[in-house]
Amino acid sequence: MNEGSLETANPSDVEMPDSSTAARHASSTSRANPLEALAESLRHFRQSQQYRLSCYVLSHLWILKIVFAVLRAVRPAMRVGNVLVVTKAREVREVLERFDDFVLSDSITPGMPWGPFLMTVDWRGQHDRERAMLQSAVEPATDLAAIRIIAADVCRSRIGALAATGRIDVVADLAEPVMVRIFHDYFGVAPLAGDEKLMARAMRDLAGIIMVDPPVGSQAWLNSRDDMVGLTRQLKEHFEAEKAGANHASRNSPPTLLGRLLRRHDASGPAWFDEDWIRRYLTGLIATGGATIVRATAQAVDQLLERHDALQRARELSGRLDLAEQGRPPDVAPCRDALRQWIYEALRFRPMLPLLVRDCPRDTIIANGTPRARLVPAGTRIIAPPLAAMFDADAFPDPSAFRERPIESYFHFGFGPRRCFGKYIADIVMLEVVHALMRLQGLARAEGSAGQVSYDGPAPCSLVVTFEAGQAGTAQ
Repeated sequence: MNEGSLETANPSDVEMPDSSTAARHASSTSRANPLEALAESLRHFRQSQQYRLSCYVLSHLWILKIVFAVLRAVRPAMRVGNVLVVTKAREVREVLERFDDFVLSDSITPGMPWGPFLMTVDWRGQHDRERAMLQSAVEPATDLAAIRIIAADVCRSRIGALAATGRIDVVADLAEPVMVRIFHDYFGVAPLAGDEKLMARAMRDLAGIIMVDPPVGSQAWLNSRDDMVGLTRQLKEHFEAEKAGANHASRNSPPTLLGRLLRRHDASGPAWFDEDWIRRYLTGLIATGGATIVRATAQAVDQLLERHDALQRARELSGRLDLAEQGRPPDVAPCRDALRQWIYEALRFRPMLPLLVRDCPRDTIIANGTPRARLVPAGTRIIAPPLAAMFDADAFPDPSAFRERPIESYFHFGFGPRRCFGKYIADIVMLEVVHALMRLQGLARAEGSAGQVSYDGPAPCSLVVTFEAGQAGTAQ
């Protein structure tokens, strides 16, 4: 990739298909040769079934766990055609850390119709510059506290509003509203059309096209393009409002991530750092971060509910954190770290991203110096699954056991230069939602399918839990 490739058409200037376009396409197909129409219908059916199967496999991991367990025992680096699957923690981590030898843009660019984003930049120098620019807008001393306050406030108000019912949806009532509020208060991006539920759906749609690209013309595909257009237009409006208020009221309000980036742009930066860059990066953070954090939170809670001992331990750690936050020993930070580690362990059994994909641009060797060493020819696609790595007994002893492990050993946020930028947000949101739930007496799954994680494509949309009605459940 060269620097010139960073200049792309603005998605807001490109006409994207909507439902009427799809209807016209269907109508023209029906008037075509009957055999062509039949072939087209069969193709759409096949693509639809493949999409549903892919979403199921990525959301219900028992198939992948069996496959990876067999491969680890028989062929830890298995090549099938042009695809190499690695299942040992050492090799998965190696793939994620070797930025230049295992690249990302070829596999992920099609799922990012808003244009180049940090995940699609494979030129190391430019990637480092763009990541540094984004990082420069983060103010750790104040941002972490602000995000924690937002998350805790939303959890407190939502649980309080539903306390009398003794029933709450971890996704729709907690995790999604938390992320929508963070996008508004911290990122500076208001909900689409002022509708929080519409914004939550947009998060799912945009995350879905990155994880499993839906068939072109399908409703999921059309929704993602409509959401993309709406978000792009809204960001442009935010740009104008932010610039108009730069010398007035906004000067006295807490700066958002959008405001900070625009101020850096006004201060003149490199040629590639323009308003379109800011739009693409805020869109990218929303698309890759929002539903992914919701997915992680829901699936971690799901795994805690699955194990009585793990749930009780989480409640104990949450209680210690409550005492620490009230100014009594032990200190707050170690208590947060202990609860976070337990959440990471729960997420190990159902990771937010069970599979990661890379492409090999040149001949190289993986697992060099081990009996598993393999030549990887240029053009090979690499499947590097965190799910497989975190059940490798060499790196995670007694992997079937739910227990405390070194927090740095987990694969949830990747390693090396591409380590997840939004980790600091995810850590806080997961912890605050779990912390709020653990305060509820009698916490359990709702009966029937409502008590299981439900998915909209590959993105969670529901997980209902019950508790003893009448609790505030939010004492700080």
